[in-house]
Amino acid sequence: METTLCILGRQPALGLAELESLFGASAVTPVTPSAAFVAADINAQTFNRLGGTIKTARVIGELDGHNWPTLESFAKKHLAKLLNLPDSGKLQLGISAYDLPVSAAKIQSLGLTLKKILRTGDRTVRLIPNQAPALSTAQIIHNHLSGRNGCEIVFYAAGDKTIIAQTTNEQNINSYTLRDRERPKRDSRVGMLPPKLAQILVNLATGPIANSNTIVLDPFCGTGVVLQEALLMGFSAYGTDLEPRMINYTQANLAWLDQTFHTEVVNTHLAIGDATSYQWDHPFTAVATESYLGQPLTTLPAPDKLQTIVHGCNLIISKFLRNIAAQCPSGTRLCVAVPAWQIGPDKFKSLPLIDQISDLGYNRIRFEHSGASDLLYYRENQLVARQLLVLSKI
Repeated sequence: METTLCILGRQPALGLAELESLFGASAVTPVTPSAAFVAADINAQTFNRLGGTIKTARVIGELDGHNWPTLESFAKKHLAKLLNLPDSGKLQLGISAYDLPVSAAKIQSLGLTLKKILRTGDRTVRLIPNQAPALSTAQIIHNHLSGRNGCEIVFYAAGDKTIIAQTTNEQNINSYTLRDRERPKRDSRVGMLPPKLAQILVNLATGPIANSNTIVLDPFCGTGVVLQEALLMGFSAYGTDLEPRMINYTQANLAWLDQTFHTEVVNTHLAIGDATSYQWDHPFTAVATESYLGQPLTTLPAPDKLQTIVHGCNLIISKFLRNIAAQCPSGTRLCVAVPAWQIGPDKFKSLPLIDQISDLGYNRIRFEHSGASDLLYYRENQLVARQLLVLSKI
């Protein structure tokens, strides 16, 4: 079985948990704080559902140390035999080095040498110029370096070794931008859930046994971002929301999704309902949702005001969890994004219900490679973070 190098996104603990959820803990081996090996061949369809992995690469070599002349010598002698390359046509070639003591000029020099080595009678080679040691995502996508007629060679420093790999997939930033900003209905008042985070929620909720019969329920569906990503993964989607306007927004956004990405919105059911009391009358197999996050904050409120906000969120989310627990078969998996308030640098105040989760009818799913306290999605100066609870109905 091939080993795949996965380069993780801005908050790598979420990416690790997502990989573990899909492939199992034994298949995932962290190699740096921002990368992991996965003992699997991750094809394009699987990669496109990953929100926490920005690049995958097929591992083709591993050398001791970070000495560039040694790495350069290995590349000149062996890469022609180890790379997956087209037999003919025009090859787009790029090289990226991560966390290695090497300049863009030296990488470019190696590229020119490899260009000559890889050029054959039926294959021409175009080298993508390096402005920095690592090519940008835009360069990789624009030049199709992860496609059939492209090749990006990756040198990645991992501890006292250097991993050499060939890129197989790169996150399509254009598709994410389209799904995030071009939907016809958006509402900053109810929060702007990033599609990447929605993917992670769905993957943590569905786990390794997801298939075409999976039905993802979002009880706080808002403008439909979670349902959108579930449909793009090939799942059926079931959404409810307290506000009729949000259901109308979701309907419009999913109709746009079908026209743009040719999804099957016929596999979607939407209804108006209060998640704290609603009786879901359609089947579902997993729950992925961003729950009530409380009022938006631009400054940290006084302790008594913050405590009032926390209490209000805790009450609503506890009612929701009790309500849906009574309607879930044992073993049903949920991923619920709940609020956590940043009260200091990387210091967060969590909901009290987290310490009482078994009383609400759930076991908390633990991950071997990511601690429960690490499953936070936030930006450095963001006051309200999203804390991901991955649960299993008792």
